[in-house]
Amino acid sequence: MSIDSYLGLSKPDEKKEVTVKSALADIVFEPRSVYEGKHKKLYTFDASLRALRKRGYERHPRPAEAFDLICRGLEGRLSLEQQTIADDMMNDYGEWLSMAMLRKGNLLHCYLDPENLIWNQHRFGYDVQEGKLKHAGEEVYSIGSVNGLVSVEDVNEINHALVEKLWSRHYVILPKEVRQNARLWFLPEKFLWPVSCFGYFRSLYFIGTNDKFWASRGVRNA
Repeated sequence: MSIDSYLGLSKPDEKKEVTVKSALADIVFEPRSVYEGKHKKLYTFDASLRALRKRGYERHPRPAEAFDLICRGLEGRLSLEQQTIADDMMNDYGEWLSMAMLRKGNLLHCYLDPENLIWNQHRFGYDVQEGKLKHAGEEVYSIGSVNGLVSVEDVNEINHALVEKLWSRHYVILPKEVRQNARLWFLPEKFLWPVSCFGYFRSLYFIGTNDKFWASRGVRNA
């Protein structure tokens, strides 16, 4: 996601038109996550990826794609069909996103569209099949010595580019609800883990890297 104009916004809540290159023109979201009864069906990351491809989709949404949808929904800038997708994304359990993270010292390695992460029940973690991670691109961010659960405000202080990478836009033009409630969970070193967007209780705008099961939603090119 690229922000063309955010400089000069001294008041984050001020109603101004913000030029943002939206992901919505390039991809099609699966209209509804997979449900099992009243609740979303939960999968490991690899099982979810296999299942969504059988449903005719290519991958999970990337963090910035998901939050582009969510943020525009909070601003009332979606069609009725798009708003229904955003509402479903935030309903019930969280959903997998198309990114994996690995911390090495003070650096956070972010891998887009990981494919060969395989859940290993015995060690409660993900193995890389054939020893080399398949992905669509790696980006590295400096994160200092921060650990555990960190607010989006603090992430912005540490590295504002990471906020844009994950939540789709610069901190000052995120919707108020996201600025106040979004969090990022940093794993300890040497844990390679797929990323998820939490969607329940008070965790609506969390991005996590530490769970086995989440819900499944696919996207494909428009």
